[in-house]
Amino acid sequence: MSTAHWFPQAIRRPWPLFATALTLAVTGFWPGFFAKLPDTPLPHHIHGWSATAWMILPLLQYVLIRSGRRRQHRLVGYASVALAVTVAASGVYVVRMMAYKNMTSFRLASVKFVWLDLTGIVLFCIFAACAISAARRRDIRLHVTALVASALIPLEAALERLFLNLFPSLVTGFDAALYASLIFLEITCAAVVFLEWRAGRVRWPMPVLLGYYLAMHATLTPLATSRAFQSFSDWFAMAGRAGI
Repeated sequence: MSTAHWFPQAIRRPWPLFATALTLAVTGFWPGFFAKLPDTPLPHHIHGWSATAWMILPLLQYVLIRSGRRRQHRLVGYASVALAVTVAASGVYVVRMMAYKNMTSFRLASVKFVWLDLTGIVLFCIFAACAISAARRRDIRLHVTALVASALIPLEAALERLFLNLFPSLVTGFDAALYASLIFLEITCAAVVFLEWRAGRVRWPMPVLLGYYLAMHATLTPLATSRAFQSFSDWFAMAGRAGI
C-alpha cells in the first residue's frame, strides 16, 4: 500500500494511532504512576487519570461510531469538553506544584518543564477546541488530525520516563530524556505531515505541533537559564498562596 493511500486509511480507521499512543503513555508512566497509585498525591491522580481518559476517548468514540451508536457518540463528545478542561486545569496545578518544589530543591530541568508544560497545555486546549469544533462541522479529517495532535502532547512526558527506563546508559537524566522525547515527537510529527502531503492535503494541527516542538528545542535552555524566566517560575509557584 502506498503512503498516499495509507494516511486516508488511517483517517477512516485511526484506532491504531491512538492505541499506540495510549500504550506508550501507560508503559512510560507505569513505574512512577500506575504502579504506585496509593502513594500518589490527589492532583497527580486527577491529572494522570484525566489525561489517560483523553487518550482513551478517541478509541471509545471510534467504537461507538463504527457500531452505529451515534447518540452515545454525541453524548461522549459533549462530555469531552469537561474532560479537556480537567486535563488542562489539573495540568496547570501539577506544574505549579513542581515549580514550588523547585524553589527549595532547584533543578534547571524543572524550569524547562515549566515553560514546556504551560505552553503545551495552551496548545492542548487549542487542539481540543479545534477537534470539537471540527466534529460539529463534520470535518472528520480535521477532527481526527486535531485529536492526534492533542494526544501527542501528554505523550511527551510519558516518553521521557520510557526512555529513562529503557535506555538508562544513553538517557542519564530528565534533561536528556526531555530532548530525546522532543526528537521522537519531531520525527513523528514530520512523518504525519509528510503522509498528509502525499495524501493531497495538509491540515494545520500537525505542522503547528511540529513547529512547536522545534521551537521548544531552541528556546528551553535560553529561557530556563535566564533570571527573568526563573523569577516567573517562582512567581507562578507562589501565586495565590497565603501571604501573596
